[in-house]
Amino acid sequence: MFNEFGSDSEFWQEPDFLLADLVSGFVNKGGMELGITLFVKGLVLTGTLTSEQDYLRAISGMFAAQAKKSLVNPSPEELRNTEEVFDFTGLAEDVDMNELYGQEDGEKKPGKPPARTEAEIEEDDDRTMPNIRYLHLKDPVIIQPQPAVSFTHTQVSILRVKLTTIDGWMVGRVTIDDDITDFPPVAPNEIRH
Repeated sequence: MFNEFGSDSEFWQEPDFLLADLVSGFVNKGGMELGITLFVKGLVLTGTLTSEQDYLRAISGMFAAQAKKSLVNPSPEELRNTEEVFDFTGLAEDVDMNELYGQEDGEKKPGKPPARTEAEIEEDDDRTMPNIRYLHLKDPVIIQPQPAVSFTHTQVSILRVKLTTIDGWMVGRVTIDDDITDFPPVAPNEIRH
């Protein structure tokens, strides 16, 4: 009676389309970093949205560096192979591989992609945003009633968050004021007991 989407609808399990478009268009494709606060299953997370490519570059570099440390007297070819094995940058879900590498067959080629016709550009304007599953939060801070937990000193301080787990969000990074010890603040003329 009150359920206008039907009992078998998965509408409420889908991520917020506005957040998905913001992450896809501005952050993943536009390269813009943006402060954001997320509400996830009772937690408040704050940080800076960063692109999936930045995340994949960071973890690729971390894993490649760790693997290189384990090699004994590596040759230049072994070092190159190690970097190739741990190059995860081609795994981004929100990147057109032709646009990234400039060709049709998926093989990396240097240079600019070929010029696009006006019809191709108009076709792109009619496409919907790709369906993304994750956003990436750089320098995340978990805000709790206890002191906040920060991850800025980890090897890769980028948190990968599944969009379907986010209950709410707002643009802007929350700042934490360590000097506040009382809530609500005591008026200057008030006497404490």
